[in-house]
Amino acid sequence: MEPLANGAGSVAGSSLRPAAVLALIDPSRADLPLLLLLRSSELRAHPGQIGLPGGSPSPGDGPLWRTALREANEELAVPEGAVDLRGRATLVPTWNSGYAITPFVGLLRYRFEPRAAASEVESYFWFPLLPGGGPPPRISREMKVSEGTFQMPGYLHEEHFVWGATGAIVDDLLARLAPPL
Repeated sequence: MEPLANGAGSVAGSSLRPAAVLALIDPSRADLPLLLLLRSSELRAHPGQIGLPGGSPSPGDGPLWRTALREANEELAVPEGAVDLRGRATLVPTWNSGYAITPFVGLLRYRFEPRAAASEVESYFWFPLLPGGGPPPRISREMKVSEGTFQMPGYLHEEHFVWGATGAIVDDLLARLAPPL
């Protein structure tokens, strides 16, 4: 994992806009749950999809990791003091929506009760990165997006299918948790 930096996290030579998300993990539980949200079905972009709290930088945010913390607070009432930022995971380009998403990994310092901002978030849930002590099975599902219907890889947790950019971030986190060979 890369250390925190002030960089915008853009893809060199591209016109992708920067965005930041917070991958908040609860290290007090053996299954290492990751805080995910279900986006409101009323949103214009990615309605009803699973994601991490985050978004585009606002004036005054400063370093991109501040954007991730601000957005997590706005969307799920995550107190900044509850997050021990550990670093930056692999940047995820989303060519269909035009963003270069920088995931910032944080460990939960203390428990709190997330509250979904009704204008943006329908609900939230904790996705176990290590259910039963190992990684969750990766499956494929048919998903409809604006470009058509595709078989997409991802992870199923209860009724939630984690795929796309969020699935790519989960892939990266799981690869970092894997024991060395």
